[in-house]
Amino acid sequence: MTTAHEPAIAVQQKPHDVSRWLRHAGTWRAHARWLFPDNALDTLEASIRESESEHRCEIRLVIEAAMPLVNVWRGQTCRQRAVQLFHHLGVAHTSERTGILLYINIADHDIELIADKGVNALVDDASWEAVVKQMSAGFRDERYVQSVLDALNTLRGIARESLPARAGAAPDNALTDRPLML
Repeated sequence: MTTAHEPAIAVQQKPHDVSRWLRHAGTWRAHARWLFPDNALDTLEASIRESESEHRCEIRLVIEAAMPLVNVWRGQTCRQRAVQLFHHLGVAHTSERTGILLYINIADHDIELIADKGVNALVDDASWEAVVKQMSAGFRDERYVQSVLDALNTLRGIARESLPARAGAAPDNALTDRPLML
């Protein structure tokens, strides 16, 4: 599991990796729903909403069971997929450039954290890596929802310290707080 910061092109995995393709073909949305049922998504959404009331970052959580098979066949990495979603979902287009994407890929057992330049300039790499390591350890112990909640709480502290909410200003909730299941 890796962390990514400023969106960039990652080293591409070898195309036509049949075992990886089969792993993605055999990982269904039901796997992600089993790990993150609706009540867990409600809890995660509430955590993000509460967190964003304390800082100026926009946090977007994406949980993807498996990438589109054509992307896997062409060798797209989870980092590349996260960067693609970072732009496609508008995380890269927040007013202060303070979007943070937390991407989980179930099939590849991968976590990517992408932070836009407005927040990435204020946070060192070790802080981002700590969030990913924290989640990875929890996932190894099969504590999926709690690991994401713990990571969101750590992100909350990082964001609150780096970009606290402005006194008296309503939060600019430009992105939905609901985790996206793909």
